[in-house]
Amino acid sequence: MAQILLAEPDGRIREFVAGILADFGHNVTACEDSTEATALLAIGPIDVLLTDLVLSDGTGATLSRHCAALGIPTITLTGQEFYVNQAEHNRPPPLLDKPFRFDDLQCLVDAVVVTCASKAAFNLATRKAA
Repeated sequence: MAQILLAEPDGRIREFVAGILADFGHNVTACEDSTEATALLAIGPIDVLLTDLVLSDGTGATLSRHCAALGIPTITLTGQEFYVNQAEHNRPPPLLDKPFRFDDLQCLVDAVVVTCASKAAFNLATRKAA
């Protein structure tokens, strides 16, 4: 189970995705923009950020960079299409295209949570060995 911060500007999608994540067993805090997300990041621990690519007050990419600086992994959701001729750096990894299957969301969240837990355990073991 992970503590997930969900930043999604569309209230219906926000409630729907938060409900799916809660059904998967995660604790979800939902907000609509990067200003609110930044304030919530300062309040308590977050394991994973799920953000829409386009937020009302900025971009999910900017919020993702902020979270990366804090050591928080991000999954980006988008309804935008990315074309072959677009630069790859415009497509933030990991990215889940809307509409998505519930299983795909669960697998991606689980993969990010497991990867982060593995890195934390490795770092702890490395510090103890030093």
